[in-house]
Amino acid sequence: MSGSSSFDAFEQAMQGLSHRLSSRGMMREAVIARLFQHTGARLNDYMDAPFKPHGLNATLWTSLVVIYASKERRLKPSELSVYMNSSRMNSTRVARQLERHGLTRRVADQTDGRQLFLELTRQGIAFVESQLPQRRQHLKKAFEGFTPDEVDQLQHLLRKLLDNLE
Repeated sequence: MSGSSSFDAFEQAMQGLSHRLSSRGMMREAVIARLFQHTGARLNDYMDAPFKPHGLNATLWTSLVVIYASKERRLKPSELSVYMNSSRMNSTRVARQLERHGLTRRVADQTDGRQLFLELTRQGIAFVESQLPQRRQHLKKAFEGFTPDEVDQLQHLLRKLLDNLE
């Protein structure tokens, strides 16, 4: 672990509050919750960084990968919102952005003309395929210094926390 981090100031403030309240245990959960938020913000920036030169972000990238992984490399916008755990309105915004970049196109369902699919274009397929190896390395770098058992434990604990929050 490093000697100092961008989280130190908040943690020190919570330690001071704990001393005032004489309840160290009560602040522990507050510090952990804030640490998650702080780490989440840093992780979002880290995940977005490789895509900024392309005018994209990690949400758009993940949407592309979900579409790429689907049958025929296309999904209904409603399916995308389920996979991305986002609102339909947000999925519509994502779809528009991907279209503007030439990575997807809207295609009518041949069996029901009212239904639309988001389909990867050739450019979208080529982009995903060119970025996948780099993305894997970028993610591995974020977890440098973690043993495989620590990664498994972190995943287990995060899922446990998610279960408590749902």
